[in-house]
Amino acid sequence: MTNERASDRFWTWSNVISLLRLVLTVPIVIVLLDNDRWMAFFLCWFAAFTDWADGFVARRTGTVSEWGKIVDPIADKVLVGAIVIVLLYQEALPPWFVVTVIVRDVVIVAASAWLRRRTPIIPPSLWSGKWAVSAIAATGVTAMVGWTDVRNVCMIAACGLMAVSLYHYTRRFNGILRQTQTENR
Repeated sequence: MTNERASDRFWTWSNVISLLRLVLTVPIVIVLLDNDRWMAFFLCWFAAFTDWADGFVARRTGTVSEWGKIVDPIADKVLVGAIVIVLLYQEALPPWFVVTVIVRDVVIVAASAWLRRRTPIIPPSLWSGKWAVSAIAATGVTAMVGWTDVRNVCMIAACGLMAVSLYHYTRRFNGILRQTQTENR
């Protein structure tokens, strides 16, 4: 079970797992640029496992932290952004898809930073956001191994889930702002 309030601790096992995912970005990019797509494929699956594991460990050990709410999504965005840019460079993903992924992430990060400046709240990632990242990851993985037809289906699913997650994030941010304004009256 998680604690009611997240701690301010940085060095927790779950944050170390998130940082590992961030560090995995470098070898994944290197093996992708070396055209070792199967090694990149396996490293990406390991990175996806760390995404699941950090949240599981945080909830299971009661070590959900404010830092984890920042490190986890940043690790996701850096990893995903780096991979889609390399796959764009290798012409495995179309530019419109890469731009969509990056713009979505920039909007979420900018809105989160803006919200944080106005409220004391750091909201955790939403499940719809995790599903969107999973669909983006599936798109990248299928692009890595050259499964173009499956990649195209994954891109459509990813775009739909990105739209749903942006809607959910917008609702959440608006709700937090309204709640904060009501409490400050």
